[in-house]
Order: sequence, then structure tokens, then C-alpha cells
Amino acid sequence: MSYSSDLTKERILECAKAEFLAKGFVGANMREIASNANVTTGALYNHFKSKEELFYALVGPVARELRDVYALEHAKCEAMPAFVTRQSQEMLKKATVAFLDYLYDNLEIASLIFFYSNGTKYATFKDELIEIEEQSTLAMFQREGRELSDSDRFFVHVMASSGLYNTLEAIHHNLQKAEALAYMEKLQNFHYAGWKEILGRES
Repeated sequence: MSYSSDLTKERILECAKAEFLAKGFVGANMREIASNANVTTGALYNHFKSKEELFYALVGPVARELRDVYALEHAKCEAMPAFVTRQSQEMLKKATVAFLDYLYDNLEIASLIFFYSNGTKYATFKDELIEIEEQSTLAMFQREGRELSDSDRFFVHVMASSGLYNTLEAIHHNLQKAEALAYMEKLQNFHYAGWKEILGRES
């Protein structure tokens, strides 16, 4: 691919990002993207065969890395000696900071994945992350020898789901990174107290 072609592709990607952020995947228009990128519709389709391919080119690398970061941090937490201790609380805070760092370093693309991906395979991306957290929490409980009822497992699922959604609220409502970190620290302290009460474990 020529230097000129590379520049055209980058321009298309930037214009596509703006279009997807403004209208979401479903509402985005390939002709509008082509016009904003100063290329013909035919030239656009020479680079990207479909709107799906264009969207995936934008978000795919970040989505893969985001999943890897989330999985790695939860694997570290899974290795904690006990679930509700001050040590585990600090590890969870570090995991949250790592995840928020990556979100804020890739804020626009992360927003596309989590808020503007309806109509694509990434519409269920949140569910993949929830499953990672859910399985990590269950593994910690099983290692401690806890017997879990169906309602216990459902509770873990709800907490994993709400945990991710609570995190995403920070970027959905345009909090600055420092504000998001302060907000998440309060939320984690709240959850720590709740888990401690439920599990009856002294820290």
C-alpha cells in the first residue's frame, strides 16, 4: 500500500470514528464518511468492504487489549489468599486503576465499543467482561471451600454485572480521570463493607 493510500486510510478511519461516535454503528452512513474524508464512496469501499469491516478495523485492536487487561487483572485478584481482606482490597484497587488507565488512554474507541456498537458483534462485549469477573469471583470462593447455592451464584453474577456498569458510568458521564478514580475508590469501599458483612470475615 502506498504512502498516499495509507494517509487516505487513516483519514477514513478518523472520519469514521467521528461518524460512529455521533450516530452509533446503525445510524452511521458510509457516504457521509466518504464525503467527510474527501474520497469517493468507491474509494472508501476499496479500503473497507463494508460498514462492519470499517467499524471492526477501528475497535478490534483496542477490544482485544481491553479484554486482555481485564482478564489479567482478574487473574491476579483470583490468586489472592482471601477474598475480603485489606490486602485483597488493595489488589482490587490496583486492578481498577489498570482498567481505568486503559479506558482513558483509549477513551473514544472504548466509548464506541461500550456505547455505540449496537448492530455489531461488540454489542455483547460487556457480557464477555462480566463473565470474566464472575468466573474469577466464583473461583476465589471455591478455593476457600465455600458452598454456593444457585442464589449465591446469581448474586455473584449481579455484582459482576453492576461492577462493570458502575465503572463504565464514569466515562459515559464524561468524568475526568481523577474524578473517576475517586468515584471508584468510594464504590470499592462500599462494596468491601458489603462483602465483609455478607461473608462475616474480619479484615
